[in-house]
Formats: sequence, C-alpha cells, structure tokens
Amino acid sequence: MPIYDPKRVEYGITSGHIQVVVEGGAPLPAYWSHPNIGRAFPAIALIHDWWGITPIVRRMAHLFAQSGYYVIVPDLFNGQVATTPEEAIDRVKELGEQGYPRIDAALGVLETHHNTNGDVAAVGIGMGGSLAFEAAILRPDLEAAVAYYGFPQRYLGRFKDANTPILAIYGSQEPHVLPPVVARLRQELAQTTLPHEVFILDGVGRDFFSDHANETQREKGRAALNKTFAFLENFLQGPVRPAAGPVY
Repeated sequence: MPIYDPKRVEYGITSGHIQVVVEGGAPLPAYWSHPNIGRAFPAIALIHDWWGITPIVRRMAHLFAQSGYYVIVPDLFNGQVATTPEEAIDRVKELGEQGYPRIDAALGVLETHHNTNGDVAAVGIGMGGSLAFEAAILRPDLEAAVAYYGFPQRYLGRFKDANTPILAIYGSQEPHVLPPVVARLRQELAQTTLPHEVFILDGVGRDFFSDHANETQREKGRAALNKTFAFLENFLQGPVRPAAGPVY
C-alpha cells in the first residue's frame, strides 16, 4: 500500500465495525472509518475486491477518513477473506447477484446518515470497481464514482446512461481489461456530457496497491490516489474546515 503524502488537512479518525440494514431488514456487516470530530463529512462507499476486506482495504478506508471522508466498506463476503484465486472465485460465486443490492443499501445509508453531508461517492477495487460502475449507471444521486481496474465489459453500451462522473484507473500492463476494452470504455464515456476520465498508469498492472509493491509501483499508487482525491474534490462538497492547522 503506498504512503499517501497529503497536502490537505489530516484528521484524527475512528474505525470499527457496524451493521448496515439492507432491504428486508437483513444486516450487512461493514467496516467503517471516519474523522473523530462532530462535523458532517462527504461520504465514500469503499467496495472491496474479490479477496474481501483485506488489511490494504482497511488502510485505504483509514486514508480516506484521514482526508475528511466518512467511509463505509460493506463486507460482501461476511467476514471471509480469500487467500487464493480459487477461494476468491468461490466467494464471488456465492455472492452471485447480491453484490449490487448490498452496495446500493450502503450508499443509501450514507446519503442520509447524520455524520455525512449527503454528498456520496462509490470507490471500488477490481470487483468493487465493477460495482462502482454499476452504481454510477443505476443511481441518480451519486456525486462521483471511482473504479480501480474495474471490469467494464458487462456495462459496455450502458455507460451513456451513467448519471455520475466516473474516474476509471488502469495500469498500462493491466492483464484482464485489455487495451481494446479500455479504448471502448473511453469512447463511450467521451460520448456523454459528464466529465468522465480514464487515467492510465504507465509501467504497472494491478499491483499499485500492494503490500509487496516496489518503489516504482508505490509511486504509481501515490499517483492514483492523488488523481482520486482531485477527482472527488471536484464533485463532493467538503466539510467545514478548521480555522488553521491540522486537526488531531
């Protein structure tokens, strides 16, 4: 995981576990992280990859919270974390078509939570990036969506219906979303009136958010995060800032 070098106010945070109520009253476990002062912050639903809520995902939640966002990470795998691709595939199969309804419920909670200001983004990694695409297309009330190496294939032809500005970030050596697909995504996004962006990181695949990243990969990760924060700040209203200095 890259170390982000903030040039913004950095907040002390609180983190832990909560339950989100989905349609029908069923509880959805989630990890949350948010600034520990009593202000209304913009919100992020951070959507994990097919591995589950790993330490990297929790650290990303902390990073967004330190930067002034109220963050919920819906646990789509109910506490299970895959350690091999085979296990990850099994978790995805078990999830089936329930991924988006659970993300939709989490986004709805963030829209009305008393600690948020009503401005909400969906930010997803891999499988979560795909669900962020879906949220941008289906929900009429999101302010922004960010997809790190999300799979656009199932949504091609539908991006014209997106209601939300989308930032899609890929490495130039991305192994699963090949250049023709990225080009098609870029073309479809360019045909809309919304300020979408496709951002390519040269020289990396999907290893720019990794505990084992080398310095080049960490630098690309920092570039991805800087791009993300700049994008979010364009569309989400920030909290009331303190008069001077950081908040601890």
